[in-house]
Amino acid sequence: MPKKLTLEALNKKLDLVLKNQQRLLKGEKRIEKEEVKEEKEEEAALAELQKLETLEKEIIQEVEQHPLQKITYKDIARGAIGAFFGSVAHYTFIYGIKVAEAITVGRATLLLPISFIIGAIFLYATGFRKIKDPKIMWFLPVRLFVLYITAIIVSILVLYLFTPSFGMAFVESYKQVATVSLSAIIGACTADILGKD
Repeated sequence: MPKKLTLEALNKKLDLVLKNQQRLLKGEKRIEKEEVKEEKEEEAALAELQKLETLEKEIIQEVEQHPLQKITYKDIARGAIGAFFGSVAHYTFIYGIKVAEAITVGRATLLLPISFIIGAIFLYATGFRKIKDPKIMWFLPVRLFVLYITAIIVSILVLYLFTPSFGMAFVESYKQVATVSLSAIIGACTADILGKD
């Protein structure tokens, strides 16, 4: 038969159970606080990681060179091929020779800067217009100058290859190069823009 507990012993046991319950409750609250603290630390670490990733992307974007901001042999070759097709397509060099016979040296000289300006307008309108970064925009004249020189050299080569009389008289050759340079610069700029990735 079980012992009967006195009221005093029962109260002691109940007090002991209550104390144990309070200790457990304090432990659970402490654990909850630690969990909340850990969650906040994790959220802060994630926010910091996102800031670092954004900063890394910005740094890469600033350090990485824009494809229009560098000139490679590939660009020069592309420009040369474009200039060649621009001056040879539809035999435009023949029309250039006919025009060269009819114009003065002054007009031929005027055609050279006009070719440069048309090349600048063409490059800006097709490739550089959408670019707002001034670091890249300053590169337009450099790129244009390389394409312009390439177009002049290709014009000389085309005239030398296809016109036996080219080079015999300097003034006539100068006028022929000036007239053919317009179609050559348009071809070079077209090839440069079309060849971009």
